[in-house]
Amino acid sequence: MMLRTLVIFGILMQSAARPEMTRVPQFENERAVSWKSVIPPHTESTMHRHDRYRTVIGIVGGTLKTVSPTGETVATKYETGKAYWQAPMPPGAMHKDVNDTDSTIELVVVEMK
Repeated sequence: MMLRTLVIFGILMQSAARPEMTRVPQFENERAVSWKSVIPPHTESTMHRHDRYRTVIGIVGGTLKTVSPTGETVATKYETGKAYWQAPMPPGAMHKDVNDTDSTIELVVVEMK
């Protein structure tokens, strides 16, 4: 865990840096692009969209919520070792991913071009 050092009123304090979701590139070619998403507990992504067909594989499973700009929430349980097929989002739709659990979720995404 990364620690941040703070000095407040002459007192040295350390606090844990807030974890962030990360995307680790896996491969890219003329047909597909792939990455591993590491989603720490109690984190959320920025609003975004998916315009392509993709497969999502649970490496370390868990329940991930998608939240629309209007607050509509859908929870998806990704099982470890299981693959899921997902269609592109409807035109104009956006969402953010939210892991409000106490466990890290790791997913590999293979997105068709």
